[in-house]
Amino acid sequence: MSESKDTDDAEYDSRLQDRLQLLIEKYKDGKIEIAEGLQVNESLKAVRILPSGLFDLDTVDGLVRAMALGAEQLHFREETRQIASLSEIQNGYFTFIERQFGDMFKEMMKHEISPHDIALDVSRNSQMVKEISGALPDFISYVTDFWENTADIAHIHIEDMTNALKGVYGGDLFPVHNQNIGSKCGIYMDTIVLPDPFIRSKAAFENWKPEDQAYYFVKHGLNILQYKDLACADVSPPIIAVVPDYSVVEDGELEFIQRIGSEDVLIHSSKIFGKEFESFDELVSYTDTFDTKDKLLAAVSDGSRVLFETSWGDLDGQITQALQDETVAFHGPLNPGTLVVSHAVGRMCASNELLIKSARLGGTPIIEVPTSWKYLNWKMEYDAERRSRELNIKDLHILKGLQGLAESDMEWIGNIPPDALIELRKTGALQEIRNTLSGGLDSLIQSNPENYFRSKDQIFENIQGAFSDHRKKIDKLREKNWKFAGTDIGSWFVVGSLAVTAAATGVPIWGIAAVVADQLLDAPKLKSIPNSVKSLAQESRALNKSPVGLLYHCRNRK
Repeated sequence: MSESKDTDDAEYDSRLQDRLQLLIEKYKDGKIEIAEGLQVNESLKAVRILPSGLFDLDTVDGLVRAMALGAEQLHFREETRQIASLSEIQNGYFTFIERQFGDMFKEMMKHEISPHDIALDVSRNSQMVKEISGALPDFISYVTDFWENTADIAHIHIEDMTNALKGVYGGDLFPVHNQNIGSKCGIYMDTIVLPDPFIRSKAAFENWKPEDQAYYFVKHGLNILQYKDLACADVSPPIIAVVPDYSVVEDGELEFIQRIGSEDVLIHSSKIFGKEFESFDELVSYTDTFDTKDKLLAAVSDGSRVLFETSWGDLDGQITQALQDETVAFHGPLNPGTLVVSHAVGRMCASNELLIKSARLGGTPIIEVPTSWKYLNWKMEYDAERRSRELNIKDLHILKGLQGLAESDMEWIGNIPPDALIELRKTGALQEIRNTLSGGLDSLIQSNPENYFRSKDQIFENIQGAFSDHRKKIDKLREKNWKFAGTDIGSWFVVGSLAVTAAATGVPIWGIAAVVADQLLDAPKLKSIPNSVKSLAQESRALNKSPVGLLYHCRNRK
């Protein structure tokens, strides 16, 4: 016992010496700063160095030891970051996915078919189902190994993007296949963090029927390839980043999430049944007695919080559908009371996982599924004085508003082509667009933080107003009575501003040729273009390359 303790002490002292050395190095490099007046300054001054060059550990107090530990963590992060860039990780991941699904993806894009339709066809083909079921374990094993070697690196890169506005997707396995979440939220957020759908479905794959395995395998592969261009675009910070959940790659994370999820369910259940519960065991014992739907219905105090799917109607409809739905009773038949509790645990765990992941990555949650959104709001209600208060509520309102507009008034937002979104990013247009979207929201949120519908209306008004102003500027340019070669210059906008720009810059002669063809004019010599036309072209180019102009073209292009 004593010998073992001496060994442990020697190992600790040796590591502390290394930590202290790192602390000195980081301090000299300016990577660690210590504000004047802090007690730690006095503690540092008290540290002595022995003739051997080692630190006298008897002079190192707890404050300095804590700082040294921080220096070690900083050093670890710096060393880890150097192993691979986030771009290299993303390209490596998508290269593997494209090898598996690339040909199928090309056919899907060529014939404008959805990932769902192709996956459904595959799941009905017995031969393909058999092949996928046989190959699936090796595929999942490869993806798991890939993330075991790179997840920490990827997480650190994203965590350290402190100046980027980040959105973190959750609430479902992966974004819906028929709209691009990067399109909907990428006109406000710098980076959208998506989960690896294969890793997120890993446990489910083991329990699904072969037909379901084939369906989700193909759907995930085709869906995620829709994000390849955005994830691998040569921009910084990245528009899309795919990483696995912390709970999949870090020991103890899942147990922690399940524990706090269960604590939230105690509060949630107290509202459902109108009584307090001291422990989760007490709650389970209580709900176990509701072995019929009628018993459960009689015991419920607030039926609005018994929610399986928002589309399933009232309390009676929720329970009836849940008892018939095999995906809800995933682990076998449960009585109605137990079913309500088990489902709430799963939903609250998912909400906690998303909130914790968002906090660690320094981002704002993004949720598409209405049911998941409802549970996230309940979670924040129950946990108002904890982590949810750290969220930027305005970002949450804007992301929710953009998703709502993409599904109703402005469907084009959910279908901005990747190359257009990349152009928005490369031209530095994001901040001005972000300011446009957020106008007038502060007072609305302050008066009613939970009124996401009014925020959506305000964002709609902001976009429409910006487009209206842009349109007026275009009309004003058209009205200018400038002529060249006997033709009103304003009419050239009918052909396109690119042609005017080409004429003024003298770069592609094809630009002026297009104007000539449409206006039935003889081609003028480029050198004879007057300064007034050049001025008009410059004004036109600035207008069309403005942030709102780029967004305006995204809408019209769609």
